[in-house]
Amino acid sequence: MNMVRPITLATITLLAGLGLGCSKGSSGPEPAGSAATPEAKPDAKGIEAAGNDAAVVELAKKALGCNWGAYGFDSRCPEMKALTESELVRDGKADATLVNFLEDPNEHVRWLGSRILSQRGKAFRTDKALAERIVVVAEGEKSKTVAQELGGVVGGIKHADTGLGDRIKKMAKEHAVQQMRTSLLARMLFSNGETLYDFVKDIATNDKDTIVRKAAMSAFWTGTPPNRAADSCKMWLAFVDDPADDVSGEAAYLTAFYPQGGGCKAEWDPLLDKIEKRAKEGTVKSTQMSSALFYLHRHAGSSDAQKKRALVVARAIVENKANVGMARGRALELVAEKDPDAKKLLEKLQQEDTDVFVKRRAKDLVDKASKPADDKAKAPAAEKAKGSEAKKP
Repeated sequence: MNMVRPITLATITLLAGLGLGCSKGSSGPEPAGSAATPEAKPDAKGIEAAGNDAAVVELAKKALGCNWGAYGFDSRCPEMKALTESELVRDGKADATLVNFLEDPNEHVRWLGSRILSQRGKAFRTDKALAERIVVVAEGEKSKTVAQELGGVVGGIKHADTGLGDRIKKMAKEHAVQQMRTSLLARMLFSNGETLYDFVKDIATNDKDTIVRKAAMSAFWTGTPPNRAADSCKMWLAFVDDPADDVSGEAAYLTAFYPQGGGCKAEWDPLLDKIEKRAKEGTVKSTQMSSALFYLHRHAGSSDAQKKRALVVARAIVENKANVGMARGRALELVAEKDPDAKKLLEKLQQEDTDVFVKRRAKDLVDKASKPADDKAKAPAAEKAKGSEAKKP
C-alpha cells in the first residue's frame, strides 16, 4: 500500500508534463510541420523564421486551416481570401516573408508562399537575393501541387536584372516535375519579352513532353511582343498539322481567337483549309479545333465568307462519325446557333447517332432551342389568366 501512492503521483506528474493529463479546450490539432511552432526561433525557417511580418504570418496560419486538395487550398475559403486580399501582401510589401515561406518543410506553407507571391508579389522579380533563394527552392521542389504555383513565381523573375536566366532556362527544359515546367513556361516569356522568344518556341517545337509543348506554345498568347505578332500567328498555323492532337487543336484555337492587332487574319483561310481537310478525313479529335471555328465565326474581323465557311466546316465535323464525339458535339453548338437548317440535323442525331455524347448534346441543344418558344407561349396564357381573375367580382 505504501508503494502505490508514490508510483501514482509520479505517473500523474509525468502525464502532466507531457500535456496528456487534461484538455485545454483546443478546437483541434495545430497545422502540421513547422507551422505548429508557437514562436519564432533564431534558426527557424519558413513560417517561423525570425524577421517575418507577424501580421502576415497570423493570416497565413489561419489560411492553413482551409480545405486542402490536389490543387492546394480552396480559394473560396474565407481565411484564404483574407490573406490573398490583404493590403499587407500587395505590391511586394510581404515578399521577404513569403520567400521565407518557400523554405518551410511543410508543403502547405510553401504553396501559400508561392500562391501569394504569384498573385501579389513584386520585389522578388528584380531583387537578386530574393530571386536566387526562390530559384534554389524551385530547383529542388518535388511536390506537384507546390510546383504548379512556384513555377509561375520563377517565371516572373526578370533575367536581365537578376542574372539568373541560365538557371531558370535549365529548369524550363529539364526540371523533373512537369508542373514546374509548364507553369514556368506560361509566364517567363511574358515577363522577359523577346529575349526568350526563340527559346520558348524551341521547346514548343522539340520537347518530348506533349503537355510541356502545349504550354510553351500557349505562352505566346500573352507573351508575344507586339512586333512579333505575325511570327506567332505563322507559328500557330504550322502547329495545326502537328501529330499530337492536343497541340494541333490548341494551335487552331490560338490562330482563330488571338485578339492582338486584329487577329491572325492572314492565317484564317489556310486554317479553314486545314480543319476542313481533317473534318473530311475524320481526324478531328480535339474540341479546341471545333472551338476554333466557333470563335472565328464570332470574331469581329472575319468576313461573311469566312463565317459561312466556318459553319460549313463545323457541319462537316459533325456529320463525319469518324471524328471524335466531343469534338463533334462542340462543332454542333455552332451549327445549332447559326445554321437555319440545324433543327433537322439535331433531331436526326438525337435519334440515330451512335455516339452517346453526340446524342446527348443534340438533345440538350434541341431542349435549349425549344425553351424560349415554350416560355413565349406560356406568357400570354398567364397574362390572360390574370386578366380573367381581375374581372371577377
